[in-house]
Amino acid sequence: MSGDSSAGAPPRRCSLQVGNTTLAYLDWGGEGPDVLLLHGITSNAETWWRVAPRLAAEGFRVLAFDMPGHGRSDEATDHRIDSIATLVSSAAAALGVRKSVVIGHSWGGAVALALASGSSGIEFERLVMMDPALALTEEAGTQRVPLFTKGLGASVESLIPAISAANPDWPENDVRWKAQAMHDCRFSAVSGFFTKSGDWDLTLRLGRVNVPLLLLIADPAASIIGDEGRIAAERAIGYNRGRVAVIMGTTHNMYRGAGYEPTLAVIMDWLSHG
Repeated sequence: MSGDSSAGAPPRRCSLQVGNTTLAYLDWGGEGPDVLLLHGITSNAETWWRVAPRLAAEGFRVLAFDMPGHGRSDEATDHRIDSIATLVSSAAAALGVRKSVVIGHSWGGAVALALASGSSGIEFERLVMMDPALALTEEAGTQRVPLFTKGLGASVESLIPAISAANPDWPENDVRWKAQAMHDCRFSAVSGFFTKSGDWDLTLRLGRVNVPLLLLIADPAASIIGDEGRIAAERAIGYNRGRVAVIMGTTHNMYRGAGYEPTLAVIMDWLSHG
């Protein structure tokens, strides 16, 4: 992971079989409590290149999955959020994860919420969601497929200029790993998420999470969670050991570019003090 001194030691690239699906993951090591990192649609495990070493340096054992159909992982046959959560839960159990902090971004945030509010085999300690996808309808998803599949499968070098131009504050590794993720990502995995996951709304599940949770929302100008969604999320969380934080000046990709420092500052403070 060249291009930035903050990248830390390279992680181990590994994979495991879960039923008929092979899931790839990165392991940054560490001896402390487990942290599972779940990326969003059209990304991959390497996009946590800045976040993971920061957490490992704090003593956590850090693992990041290539989500199904992304990176080097097989595509899942069932695109529903709860089914993806079950797959991740089985993989985590196979890796010996018992108590865990789960951090998910966008689609990964939805999967993390499904894990924490369901009957997964993971014993959660804390849950962090970065601008999560809390709801989707097939109709809305169908409209988004062209935008999110544009450029998929293209060469890394051909993708870099457009990604860099659209995100001028991103450092080199943010751009390169996003380009690599888009090159590796399968069209059917993206279209499956948007059109074959059903009509779903996980907002009320926020109230079913019985561990401390942190819901991070990007700047309203860029967040996928509108004012109504934020109010509904705050109402669902209530006083249920949760915190909602809107981080101004960030984009939906909160842990990349200029958003990295303010976002990580909130997460690290919350992990330390609650």
